[in-house]
Amino acid sequence: MKSADVEIFGTSYTVKGDADPEYVLQLARYVDEKMRSLQKKSPPTVRVQRLAILTAVNIADELFQPPKDHTGGENIIQRKTEDLFGILDEG
Repeated sequence: MKSADVEIFGTSYTVKGDADPEYVLQLARYVDEKMRSLQKKSPPTVRVQRLAILTAVNIADELFQPPKDHTGGENIIQRKTEDLFGILDEG
């Protein structure tokens, strides 16, 4: 089992598991950045626990949103355009 020492929002944690420690550090940095970003938008009296929950909800929202990569849509449009040209060429 591997371990990684990370810091999230000023608190140190040791994370143990099968994941590469560098990957775990990247995840921790991402969570830390999200928490700090939300803190800037929150009242100064917001508790860390509430901030952590709001951060988790925001990250979950990112996970469930459809991908912003529109290449799939462009591929469909390109295929349909080619199909239409094929139909025109046959007619």
